Amino acid sequence: MCLSVHIFNAIYFYSIGLTPLVVLNIGSSCLYVLFLTLFRKNSDLQIVFAYFEIIIFSFFSEVVAGGHFSYVNFIIGMVAVVFFLLPFRNKKKHIYQFIGVVSAIGVSQITVFEYSMFPEYLPIVLEHKVFISCLNLIITLFTLFYVSNLYLVELNEARAKLDYSSNHDVLTGLYNRRFFEGIMKRSKEENENAFSVAMVDVDDFKHINDTYGHEAGDKVLERVSHLLADVLPKNAIAVRWGGEEFVLYLPMMSVDSARGVLENFITRLRESSVIYRNQEIRISATIGVCTGDSISEYENYIRQADEKLYWGKKHGKNQIVS
Repeated sequence: MCLSVHIFNAIYFYSIGLTPLVVLNIGSSCLYVLFLTLFRKNSDLQIVFAYFEIIIFSFFSEVVAGGHFSYVNFIIGMVAVVFFLLPFRNKKKHIYQFIGVVSAIGVSQITVFEYSMFPEYLPIVLEHKVFISCLNLIITLFTLFYVSNLYLVELNEARAKLDYSSNHDVLTGLYNRRFFEGIMKRSKEENENAFSVAMVDVDDFKHINDTYGHEAGDKVLERVSHLLADVLPKNAIAVRWGGEEFVLYLPMMSVDSARGVLENFITRLRESSVIYRNQEIRISATIGVCTGDSISEYENYIRQADEKLYWGKKHGKNQIVS
């Protein structure tokens, strides 16, 4: 954007015969091209360069124009822009802003005293000062509008990521225990004819971690979570409860219907495997499932499902216990 403004200025000032500003804008354009070529991957450095280039450019432009072109608006606008665009970790932002404020005060003094390095160009300056001043104000306002909206977009994205991470397990992408307990507590007044709760535990998970490493264990958990997401109905909720355990909430579903869904899941799980460092890791799981009719008692149903899961672990694993 800055480069485009300089190119436009060079053409415009050439057309009206304001030679010093033509030279100044051509020089700035060349600096931008050179800098963007050498440091195109360092966005923070580009912002800092543009900031100080605008301050220096505005100072010399007003010295040429006797303070009549309102380039001080550029500096004032950039004081806010540099704060928005530079990352929070940059501790020099406030120093940059202070330099910008002092520079804006200094450039404004040129306007007060109407000092011009080239008084012979003042007739041209006075003839075009209204148009150029208004144009500079529009550019500044547009820049502030664009950057503030960009900042809001980034803020909303960061907030969405924070909301997601607070409600989901980072590894598996499933809901986390805190989120599940929160929605169940908020729904305690609701009653349903029937719903099922299942507790899923990956078989021999400690052995997988000890044999292949925790990275392999993570891949197993990812595969289990992906299969759960594939087989569960849309209104069901899958939760990573902790470690290798998952809780499934299946609304409006009897234990027989839930078993049908879970049989599909456990069959697909048996048929799948994880390849880790050229080694095949077979996966199975044990599931305990029970049916309830009162959300306010969900903790009790989870406890029952956990007891059935424990029984299944003691009697062969790789099965569904209802």
